[in-house]
Amino acid sequence: MATTATALHERLTLQIPFPSSRLATIAAQVLDVDKDLKPEVSRRIISTQDNILTLDFQTSTLKLLRTVVNSSMEMVQMVVNTMGSFDTEHE
Repeated sequence: MATTATALHERLTLQIPFPSSRLATIAAQVLDVDKDLKPEVSRRIISTQDNILTLDFQTSTLKLLRTVVNSSMEMVQMVVNTMGSFDTEHE
């Protein structure tokens, strides 16, 4: 059976500043544990530069983009809240 490639037409990049590069890296590592379930219709690329966490989303539809971004932002909020409660190291 032949498969057809789905173009990832919709794209959004979010840059989220953290108080330090250490916290941005920890957030990226935590968020990167969850891999894309269907990379042919949705892709999330996570990276950091200094204290900036970058989330680059690519999806096949605008509706899917909204869903993926919303879910990812809920995860980011959970990570930030957890860091606020448990991080005791200050730079």
